[in-house]
Amino acid sequence: MSIKIIHTADNHIGISYNTVSQAKSDLVKERLDALKRIVDEGNKENANYLVIAGDLFDVAKLNQKRTSEVIKVLDAFKEKVVIIPGNHDFYIDEKDSLWNYFKKNVNAEKILVLDNYEVYVDTIGDQEVRFYPAGCRTLHSDQHMIGWVSNIEKPVEAIHIGIAHGNVVGLGRDEDGKYFNMHEDELKVAGVDFWLLGHIHVAYPTLSVVSHNPGYFMSGTHMPDSWKSTNVGNAWIIEVDENKAIKARQFQPSPFSYKVIEKNLQSTVDIDSLKSQLAVCNKKNTAVRLNLNGRLADHELQALDDFIKECADRTSGFIHFEINKFIKRKIDIHAINNEFVAGSLPHILLTELLNEDPDGLSTQKAFEAIFIK
Repeated sequence: MSIKIIHTADNHIGISYNTVSQAKSDLVKERLDALKRIVDEGNKENANYLVIAGDLFDVAKLNQKRTSEVIKVLDAFKEKVVIIPGNHDFYIDEKDSLWNYFKKNVNAEKILVLDNYEVYVDTIGDQEVRFYPAGCRTLHSDQHMIGWVSNIEKPVEAIHIGIAHGNVVGLGRDEDGKYFNMHEDELKVAGVDFWLLGHIHVAYPTLSVVSHNPGYFMSGTHMPDSWKSTNVGNAWIIEVDENKAIKARQFQPSPFSYKVIEKNLQSTVDIDSLKSQLAVCNKKNTAVRLNLNGRLADHELQALDDFIKECADRTSGFIHFEINKFIKRKIDIHAINNEFVAGSLPHILLTELLNEDPDGLSTQKAFEAIFIK
């Protein structure tokens, strides 16, 4: 018979979101809510397993309230939850450690923490399923944890699933070689049918629907967690039939996203273009950072400032909005008239210069020189 798995990792429950201070409390809550949606989707799909391939928590230090909240969420999954520790929430075998507290407070037959390097054997109907966990026991390592898997005999009739946390060389960047690097060849020779991986915060394969066996799946994080995150949150729903044929689809547990816009503004047309870029965003679920430069006339600056106020409004604007603005005042005839009395030497000088310099760059420099103190 076929089995169905919902695969997630890098949930980083407990991440602080200090870089989006306006929305910090909302996003901390959303991170847990997004995990609930994964559980709900798994139940809706009648998934046999929820597999969490490391970094369920952001740190290995125990926070009892937060851990209890996560346990409550996971306990709502109807079938089995299979978890390995990642490099952020690496396994520490101490009395008051995160994972010892976690294991003492869950139904161990339903929520399984696979912290040892040994096979976990289960059955769904008459189908045997074997999991090969390769979790982390340190924050960093120049060695991966999957080496033991290739040495284990693997019955042909069983479905063999590896679970590991670490970088796949070529998929993620790791110049220092400290994030449990694995090569694709090493994943292949381990002899499992496929791997469920965590650590890289983007999904692999990149296709939203997969109808073949890619050898491994990387879930990506279930919602974006920094300004570097240009992707949406993701989890995988994977179905394996009795012939070990695989089909899978991506699922987005959270509508939240980051949007960083770099723009040079020289006219009202550019401002309208910026408005169009932001108009397609869901304000309640988007954190925005604008990096703006350019040169605008007074009325254009006013239009931009009015738009920025709308975006930053706490009740009707974006959940988080910040701006780095390096825009110079465009010196046109209106600016000259506003600053200087007609017939004055600066007015005459700048007006004549503007007539000779339609682009206004020389006028701009002259205007700025006049106001240098």
